[in-house]
Amino acid sequence: MKRNKALRIVRFLMLITVGCLLLCGCSSDSNDGRNTVYEDMRESFHKSGLLSCNIGIFSRTEKEGSVTYGEGGSGVIFKRDGRLYYALTAAHVISVEGAKLLVFTVNTAMKTEDVPGALFNVLSYDVYDAMYSAEIVYVSSRDDLAVIRFSTNEDLSVIQVADSDPQIGDRIMCIGNPQNDWFALSYGRVKSGMERFGEAQGFPSNAMRHSAYIQVGSSGGAALNEQMQLVGVVPGGSFSFDGKTFRYGVLIPASEIRLCLDAWADNKTDSK
Repeated sequence: MKRNKALRIVRFLMLITVGCLLLCGCSSDSNDGRNTVYEDMRESFHKSGLLSCNIGIFSRTEKEGSVTYGEGGSGVIFKRDGRLYYALTAAHVISVEGAKLLVFTVNTAMKTEDVPGALFNVLSYDVYDAMYSAEIVYVSSRDDLAVIRFSTNEDLSVIQVADSDPQIGDRIMCIGNPQNDWFALSYGRVKSGMERFGEAQGFPSNAMRHSAYIQVGSSGGAALNEQMQLVGVVPGGSFSFDGKTFRYGVLIPASEIRLCLDAWADNKTDSK
């Protein structure tokens, strides 16, 4: 029993540590915007039926008889082929060597358990058992992007990639799983043109800054425009060193996503 409790704490701390590596940055005065809501975009999103195109991702590592869960993140489905679904995520989310990938959907019951003496709770083991096994089919050499696939009988939605990149000042809505807040929505605006981001963390991307609030677990999540199209994938952002002040998020825009998907199409060897 004590060993199981220790494993739960370890996997939680691994998730936090990995996320913080990509979210930390220099301190700056900023309203973190977590209470910002664009009511018209939220209504459009709920009417679109696109909630189920969003997924969550965990990794499962087995070593010397013990199991560790970590590397929590998000993803978004862009293609369906029968029971097979293909999703975009951030490459760093699926980068744990030797780990098995697990995917959950909006239909997964995310039951949690308390950790005695701790200020947080963790997912029950049977939740992980109910998740779908996923495999990596492509990792971009250009950006922090990857394509994974999984199989399910669930009827999940598929998002359309936007034809053009967002412009500075455009409104966006982000969907992800920040700190166990499953399929949370946040809202903001694009704050910069294309910049190079993430080189210090080893996952460089051509990305744009935005003000929609994100946190650990948001990585790989979708950024939607007002037309409810995929305008970006969120690889991370920047917080103050103490983790209390959100500075900005970043998104890999549609043009880079299309380059990733074109490269995958040129290199894929699977029959699908």
